[in-house]
Amino acid sequence: MSTPPATALHFSLKQWSAWAPGLESRNAWLAWDGKPPGGETAPKVEAMPAMLRRRADRLGKMALEALYAPEIAYHGQPLIHASRHGEATRTVPLLQSLAAEGKVSPQAFSMAVHNATAGLFTIATRTHTPVSAIAAGAETALAGLVEACSQLADGAASVLLCYSDEPLPALYRRYADAPEAPFAMALDLVPGDDFRLEPGHAGGRDATPLELLHFFLSGAAVLPLAVRGGWTVVRSGEAA
Repeated sequence: MSTPPATALHFSLKQWSAWAPGLESRNAWLAWDGKPPGGETAPKVEAMPAMLRRRADRLGKMALEALYAPEIAYHGQPLIHASRHGEATRTVPLLQSLAAEGKVSPQAFSMAVHNATAGLFTIATRTHTPVSAIAAGAETALAGLVEACSQLADGAASVLLCYSDEPLPALYRRYADAPEAPFAMALDLVPGDDFRLEPGHAGGRDATPLELLHFFLSGAAVLPLAVRGGWTVVRSGEAA
């Protein structure tokens, strides 16, 4: 992970895309009230060759659908994939198989690692771009944005930040400490001054990636993003 500067990080949002059950079009997201989506459906990811997309489970398909969205028009910029739980629905059966039989399926394991979906996307798009995979618990929204802004501060012309998650498998659901929902989003971030990410504010809370997306779409002035460090996202021209 890049080292963020101590002062505020500035960025602009060039474009975005998102997919969740029941929120499967841009207009649906623009009318979204911010409540966590729910449902069991998955996108078809028709833009990806069938031989590759069949390797992805629902979480991966949601992320790929967001990455392939026409609005994003991916052009090989660095890719960051941030997910709090990652491929937990694959990991639990693997662990159970390991405990019962002492072995796991190599193919299932290859798609259970945290950078599997981003790797699959770069294979399909034949790009050799740097890929970062992030899981930071309740601070995943902050960690992804800090990494993206740090890469922009280091000179990147554009960074594609993808968040995706889905509810934990039943075995682990009792440990969930926040509302969970199936979703994926892609944010094309570029250098600019439309937003600033500032540390040092008192209070606050750990916001989810969905709350970050709602902040961007709603036109809200300020979003407290993390308790630790007091990180806050502020829209240009507004005070934190």
